[in-house]
Amino acid sequence: MSMKKIKTLIMSEGFRYLFFGGLATIVYTAAKFLSYQALQSGWLSEVIAQSTAIIFAFFTNKWFVFQHKSDQVWKDFIGFVLGRLALLLFAIAMNAWLVDAHPEILMNAFGISKNTMVVALNLFLQVFTIFVNYLYSKFVIFRKKAN
Repeated sequence: MSMKKIKTLIMSEGFRYLFFGGLATIVYTAAKFLSYQALQSGWLSEVIAQSTAIIFAFFTNKWFVFQHKSDQVWKDFIGFVLGRLALLLFAIAMNAWLVDAHPEILMNAFGISKNTMVVALNLFLQVFTIFVNYLYSKFVIFRKKAN
């Protein structure tokens, strides 16, 4: 691969989205660890970590990924958070339905153990969430305004 192609790849919006998403994961992990060490509370450290990662993701997406110019930062932020919360609720619902209530659906469909099914469902939901968050951010929150 030539240096020009590598530079083009690195400068692409998709690469920037994945790169800053990786950084958001590191921010989440650090916030979770530090807040848990300080507070010794699983749920409270999760709220702190998720909130920190969402704020980080919002600003890095706004400034570096989509390079969005807007004077409605609060409106953009609220929309961004609502999109993230909607996907979190979707993931909770899928886990409640397919792991807790009816694990046999996926276990029988794919001939796998419950543990393997949980891992596979989690992987699917993570990839789905990344893809939907990208589309939602690009076309709803940080869309380019028509002139």
